[in-house]
Amino acid sequence: MPRQLAVLAVLFLILPIPSSEAAESTQAPDYLNQDLRARVEKLKSDVQETPTDPANQTQRARVLWDWANAFALNGGDLPVNLTAVLSRALVYPERLLGRETNLDEYVEELSLHDEQPDAIGNLVADLGPFSAGSYVTLKQTYTVGNKPIQPGGGFLIARHFMPNYGRWQSTAPDEDNYISITSSNSDVSFSADTIPVQGMHGGFRTSIGTLVFRVAAGTLHTGDQVTITYGDTSGGSRGLQMATFSSDRMPFPLYLAFGSGGHFHTLPIQPVVVTGAGVAGVHGFAPSIVATNEPFTLSVRAEDENYNRAAGTLPAWKIFLNGEQFRDIAPGGKAITLVDGIKLTEPGVYRFSIENADGSIRGDTNPILVEDNPEQHIYWGDTHGHSGFAEGVGTPERFMTWARDDARLDYVTHSEHDLWMDDYEWEVLRQNVREFTEEGEFIAYLGYEWTVNNLHGGHHNVLFRTPERRERIPVQSFPTLSRLYAGLRASSNTEDVVVIPHAHQAGDYRQNDPELEPLVEIMSQHGNFEWFGRMYLKHGHQVGFTAASDNHLSQPGYTAPMGGSLSQRGGLGALMAKEKTTDALFDAMKSLQAYATTGDRIIMNLRVNGTEMGQRAPFATERTITGRIIGTAAIDTITLVKNDEEIWQQDYFGNENDRIFAEDSFLLSFASDSKPLNSGDNPRGWRNWRGTIEIANAELLHATGQDFHNRFFQSLRVDVSNPNLLHFATQSRGDTSSILLELSGIRRNTILKISLESSRETGGGPPIYRQPQNIDAAEVTLAVRDLERGRSVAHLQVDDYTDRIVLRRVVTEGVQDVRFEFKDTGEREGDYYYIRVRQANDAQAWSSPVWVGGYPKL
Repeated sequence: MPRQLAVLAVLFLILPIPSSEAAESTQAPDYLNQDLRARVEKLKSDVQETPTDPANQTQRARVLWDWANAFALNGGDLPVNLTAVLSRALVYPERLLGRETNLDEYVEELSLHDEQPDAIGNLVADLGPFSAGSYVTLKQTYTVGNKPIQPGGGFLIARHFMPNYGRWQSTAPDEDNYISITSSNSDVSFSADTIPVQGMHGGFRTSIGTLVFRVAAGTLHTGDQVTITYGDTSGGSRGLQMATFSSDRMPFPLYLAFGSGGHFHTLPIQPVVVTGAGVAGVHGFAPSIVATNEPFTLSVRAEDENYNRAAGTLPAWKIFLNGEQFRDIAPGGKAITLVDGIKLTEPGVYRFSIENADGSIRGDTNPILVEDNPEQHIYWGDTHGHSGFAEGVGTPERFMTWARDDARLDYVTHSEHDLWMDDYEWEVLRQNVREFTEEGEFIAYLGYEWTVNNLHGGHHNVLFRTPERRERIPVQSFPTLSRLYAGLRASSNTEDVVVIPHAHQAGDYRQNDPELEPLVEIMSQHGNFEWFGRMYLKHGHQVGFTAASDNHLSQPGYTAPMGGSLSQRGGLGALMAKEKTTDALFDAMKSLQAYATTGDRIIMNLRVNGTEMGQRAPFATERTITGRIIGTAAIDTITLVKNDEEIWQQDYFGNENDRIFAEDSFLLSFASDSKPLNSGDNPRGWRNWRGTIEIANAELLHATGQDFHNRFFQSLRVDVSNPNLLHFATQSRGDTSSILLELSGIRRNTILKISLESSRETGGGPPIYRQPQNIDAAEVTLAVRDLERGRSVAHLQVDDYTDRIVLRRVVTEGVQDVRFEFKDTGEREGDYYYIRVRQANDAQAWSSPVWVGGYPKL
């Protein structure tokens, strides 16, 4: 929907209907009220007389903040970094903003729109659709408005920092990603230049050189047209390589300067559409728990290699249930097929699988537990994700559609950064919650991400039970965690608010409002951060665990890894409730009836003396811990944690037999910690593991990456000349990344020689104390004869961190459904227990704790 039409829809909902007298008036009303208009005019005058400095910055930023929100509500396109710049000006008033974030230039830009609305002309583009990852030619054409473009002015060809489209260039017409510029005015010529750009359309946290086409001769006048061609093939280029993810608004940002040394003004981003490529995979979604004879829906989703909905002709699908053929889907259908009305008549665990006719494409669904009278159901959701309203890509409508249809989530929150959010965008999020929520089917919660650095409290997602009369408590006015808590308490009933801190920009685990903050996010695309939840528990806070995606591509709940910090699949939060309604799921969050997974829909149950996770059991010195895990793959280990200490672990996948067999299976795992060394710092970044693995004195039969979902940064291949040599690359951040090895001809002198290349830690929030480290190359040898109880560990020191490479003998087929019981004793009130589950495919899940006796903080 064009922004202007969306504005009309929003304004219709939030503004009073005008009187007939007003409707008859031919003069357009001022979009600023009388008081704000006076303040804005004074701001314009003040900026003309005196540049902004530390003494007047805060007052001017406050006026500009109110002006910007009114402008956005009136249908204007704000400069992409303006709200973030204003946030910094208001939150950190002691800092004078630099040249790239000069408040006075933003006053100039809004003044131009205010006083000369026709100064900026019209921009149109080829909107596609284009196929993800393909080579394309795309044109954007600007028609000059009433303000001419003089020599030295021109067009900034900015890049959004998030998409992985090709690195464009303007110097080699025969090479990929060549960009050219032409004009309908034959008297005008252009020259290419670069300028440093920081922010969403530049280097994000640092400046990078960005292409500018400047007018070298002549002047562009009203009505002249300028065309920028991305992927110009006239000189032999293959074109521009499109980003690998689909989107309904792939950004190709352009900025305009009217003269030499002038400010670059924002042009509206055009809604370029990118669709998925050909089918490369299939995945199924089903409810986790259903009652016998309860009808349910199986969703079958055809996808390309990057998790996009597949395009083109789709094959026929065969659906199997517990290994037996169940149903067929005819060829040529849609990417998403819903199989409705399925009923299972007997209790038990059921698993669907899907494949094409020749079995070359195959996928599974999550397990389904069928019970006669289930006490609760498990509902899956994502409380943390972004679109193009913040520093991401895509529209809010795409975000919600993906959550409901592609990820088959039960609940979701579109939690945009308040750092980048204006009032118009907040109203759109509110309206989307109303439009997409359907009780019993799909629940959307209004929310946002309170965004401040960890020295001021860290990032926290804020969710509201209902969208009605909910105003965000933004960082621009509430810049510390204690003020956020106070603002939420003053504006809302605490029963109607959930606050969830996360570790990427680490929340302050010393602080917790027990009535507002019941859950802690311990996993996302940024990595695994179990330590973060443990720190909250160590400080005595009664919190449960959840996970989310923090996806920035409008893909909540089912997320392909990208690069940088977002290098793994997104997580999921499980809620246990009797029904799928707004109140039931929100109450489950408030009551800690929740657990976290790394994205696999693992069924988990934990009880201590019969009390379920997230609750507080009556005090007893004798404790019986019981549970059941139904995995999506073979279960590796279940670990029980008590008061921050691992007290019990059961290994279901490892083979502790120390005998040497001629043919055997081994799991080679690479692990690194993410917990910061200094309290208050952000987590350690990704450890990048690259190198070779050579098998000596045995034969390599097969090698399979267990969690190798990131095809941009993870790879595994056999050397073309040495079948016993593997080349690999993978990453870890608070987790393990494993390779399953099947060997034959094993002898006592069989060894694995691992040669690690030098690397550097990457990703993560801005560090405060410890900077990302360069890691030296290393040689590691693991011998089969040195396995003790089926395991051998090599330790690698990186300053004060100890990273690990673990070789384990494993069983050929594991179990996916286990029950466990452990007896413990304790004399202390308030002991807490939780479990961590690790699967053979490196997926993990964490229960919320159960407390025994004691009292929660008030």
